[in-house]
Amino acid sequence: MVGVLFVGLNGAVANTVITGINSNISFKDNTFLPPTIDNDYTEEELKSFGSIIKTEYFKEIDFIDESEFIIGGWDIFYENAFNMAKYHKIVPFEYYYRSQSKLEKIYPIRGLVNSWDSDEAIGSEYSIKMSSLKTFKEAVDIVRKNIDDFRRSYNLDNVIVVYLALPLKMIRKLDELYDLGYEDLNKIDPNYLPSSCAYAIGSILEGSPFIDFTPNLTLSIPFIEDLSVKYNVPLAGMDGNTGQTLLKTLIAPMLKLRNFKLIGWYSTNILGNNDGKILARSEHRELKIEDKLSVLEPILGYSDFEHVVEINYYKPRYDNKEAWDNIDFMGYLGLPMSFKINWLGRDSILAAPLVIDLVKHLEFAKRNGFKGIQEQLAIYFKHPLKSRYNNILKELDLPIKTYKDKLVLSFFDAFNLLYSFYKKNVKAKK
Repeated sequence: MVGVLFVGLNGAVANTVITGINSNISFKDNTFLPPTIDNDYTEEELKSFGSIIKTEYFKEIDFIDESEFIIGGWDIFYENAFNMAKYHKIVPFEYYYRSQSKLEKIYPIRGLVNSWDSDEAIGSEYSIKMSSLKTFKEAVDIVRKNIDDFRRSYNLDNVIVVYLALPLKMIRKLDELYDLGYEDLNKIDPNYLPSSCAYAIGSILEGSPFIDFTPNLTLSIPFIEDLSVKYNVPLAGMDGNTGQTLLKTLIAPMLKLRNFKLIGWYSTNILGNNDGKILARSEHRELKIEDKLSVLEPILGYSDFEHVVEINYYKPRYDNKEAWDNIDFMGYLGLPMSFKINWLGRDSILAAPLVIDLVKHLEFAKRNGFKGIQEQLAIYFKHPLKSRYNNILKELDLPIKTYKDKLVLSFFDAFNLLYSFYKKNVKAKK
């Protein structure tokens, strides 16, 4: 068994993971599809859709199964997983109601908040206000104790921490945090670093792999990877790649190889869940927009095109995200053409299987002695971080470029990186 602690336990994505794993379903329970669709899928097949590692390409790899997850986590809202599932209404009630007694036992640990968090989080009564602490190190120690208590409660050898909380404010630029070291944590104010760093550092010091599925600075701060290498802990991040940006990593290579000149790409999103609400605010959206904007230029190899990305909070859609893209380009003789994409996705349904995959990847990495940022997991992120320690790209002899602190990959390059990594390590077993 492996422990999985979510930061943002009661949020839409974490709750979808929890209810999805604990669902008992048959295809006949699915009332969303027309009767003309064959209904002979097994529960195992239904739960495999959306997962990369459940494709035929990774069947030889000895991953743990999600049935082996023992789940807990932190939140700023005190409620159990069953009631949160009824609130979110993402996973159909008929899928998980049989697991009511199990889900009702999953309550969050009190979460940490500081000035980087949303105003709603700061105002929460069920939280630990880091401003009440003397140093940032005290917050790290709280996380360490929470992880250790959870590990001991379930007699676990390994606990993996997944950061799924809402995007943070941009209080400081990365440049201002670049020269910090672990020894500074006893000196700096509890509001100096993002609250997410307390979870990352606490996880590393407890030997727990850490995943950042959000657009935050956490794993870009150099000393955090330094610590992970010192303590032999694997990391993965950042900013989960679930929809619109995923399509860009597919279409941009086509434009390049077909030798069409991109003139402009306009993208907009409407989303009505808490993620959409927070990202509609300028102080929270900077890194997310930057991640969405930075994918085309490195793949295409030029920057003389218009690229606009917007995120709009639209309550009627809740978790059912819609994205529109208009792509203008030049063809033969410089004549303009265009095409449009309308992406209607269930945000948390897209994200949940990727989160499950990432837990399995980092359990594999920890079990087999990998440490630091795991570059082979780039396919899962909008901003796949480059490690300052690992030489996975060199070892696999893959011609993948870097751009600032991120890897630059098309979807197929990213898949090849992941596949090549496991092909080399296929003999690693439990």
